[in-house]
Amino acid sequence: MKITFADFCRFWFLIALAGLISMLPFSKIVISISEMVLAGAWILQRYDVEGLGKLLNKRSTLMTMGIILPYAVLFLFKSIARGIRDLYRNKPALVFFSLYLLHVAGLLFTTDFDYAMKDLRTKLPIFLIPLFLGTSKPLSRNLFNAYIFLFLLALIIGTLMYSWKIYYLKYIDIRDVSRNVSHIILGLELALGLFIMVWFIFRRSFPAWSKVLFILVSAWFIYYIFISRSFTGLAVFAITAIILLPILVFRQKRPGLKVLLSVVMILFAAGAAFYINRIVKEYYTVNPVDKTRLDSITSRGNPYVHIRFSDMTENGNYLYLYCQLGELKDAWNKRSGITFDSTGINGEKITFTLIRFLTSKNLRKDADGVNALSPEEVHAIERGVPNYLFLDQFSMRSRIYELLWGYEMYKRTGDPTGYTLMQRIEFWKASLGIIGDNWLTGVGTGDMNEAFQQQYDKMNSKLPSDQRWRSHNQFLSVFVGFGLFGFIWFLLALFYPAWRLSGFTDYFFLVFIVIATLSMLTEDTLESQMGVTFFTFFYCFFLFGRKEYDRI
Repeated sequence: MKITFADFCRFWFLIALAGLISMLPFSKIVISISEMVLAGAWILQRYDVEGLGKLLNKRSTLMTMGIILPYAVLFLFKSIARGIRDLYRNKPALVFFSLYLLHVAGLLFTTDFDYAMKDLRTKLPIFLIPLFLGTSKPLSRNLFNAYIFLFLLALIIGTLMYSWKIYYLKYIDIRDVSRNVSHIILGLELALGLFIMVWFIFRRSFPAWSKVLFILVSAWFIYYIFISRSFTGLAVFAITAIILLPILVFRQKRPGLKVLLSVVMILFAAGAAFYINRIVKEYYTVNPVDKTRLDSITSRGNPYVHIRFSDMTENGNYLYLYCQLGELKDAWNKRSGITFDSTGINGEKITFTLIRFLTSKNLRKDADGVNALSPEEVHAIERGVPNYLFLDQFSMRSRIYELLWGYEMYKRTGDPTGYTLMQRIEFWKASLGIIGDNWLTGVGTGDMNEAFQQQYDKMNSKLPSDQRWRSHNQFLSVFVGFGLFGFIWFLLALFYPAWRLSGFTDYFFLVFIVIATLSMLTEDTLESQMGVTFFTFFYCFFLFGRKEYDRI
């Protein structure tokens, strides 16, 4: 079979696409290389090799490199022009592509062009991927499924690697396990992978043995979400399920399945509400203590300090009762190489972490309490673990406890530092302050960092300078950068293409856009290379990159 130049370029394009999708859980560098290879294949797919050959034959008497090169470059620009023309004809892809033009337009209000150029480089996937997928031949059903399976295989391999690191390398911060891809983006990818599995499990076209395999892989993904404590992955999966189940029930034509889905939806929502409510009640339940009849000395004869007016608790136990800091210090220094007065490996004070951990186990803060700790618990305290419940890798209770503790500390001190949810509230306050002062035009593509630093100073924020971050909400971030009209433009570019192509009736796109939108509520999803690549690739892949949709 004769292979034409066009066939070769198409093959090149498909291989580069495979490299991109398979590296989403792994590598920024390989993703960048794949995008460059995609660009080359995309250009050459439109390159008029035959026309160039005919032109050169007519000028055979003048054939020198000085003639060939200018004509080759001319035909190169013509191929790019053809691609731009094809994009113009695909209006939904063109509208999504305009997101990049929004950031270019933001240069009009920018003073920090160095950062603006860096931001435009980060956002290049918004420029490239809709151009590539929106103007290329759509994938067949079989090719689309092959890429989906490749993505799932990459997730399986990635999570196996990362789980090995969790168990054997004993990472202090779980975010360091997958250094090349944010643990938040990985959580979003796992949530997407789980919903893809759900679709395959309920598809009649797959044999029973493959459905068993899909169930096992789904169980593994859920297991990894727990051991990696990916609260984002679990929360996004749960909320997406709550949003999607009513849609699936409403559109389901088979009565039996409609009833089944309705029951699952009710049980799921009730179970989640019961679980969270029980944990919150448990957190605020205080174990009764008669503060008038407390022991005054330790087993070693040293006096206890009791701060009776403090109502701070850990697992229902009062934090500042039965404290003997002298014994605590001596006993700890004998058991650990990290001294009592220093900071732990994670940068937190050992003293406070130790007091919290002992209190969580209802142990007294003296030598006996320290000696009752296991070697594993000592190591956990060194790593900054403040509560023995947090040692359970399969419990989301610890994440809810952390959120509640952060909320209580913020109420007491007004300082959100170190508490994820409270820090986000501070970021959102700063964002709203900037929007209030620049609601029409925004601050521009490059001036957002400076605008946030000034706003934090204006607010007298207690956040340290190295944690005064941006919005952690993509919608607020866009409003800050580009003002009211830019925000409307962003929403139009985000949702119009899907409405125009009936994407909201496609299972894969609907799942993806719900996951992506949820992530944008608590993250600047488009402000990092991996985040913008994840979002842009799957948006274009599901909406522009295939022939057939999977209607629900």
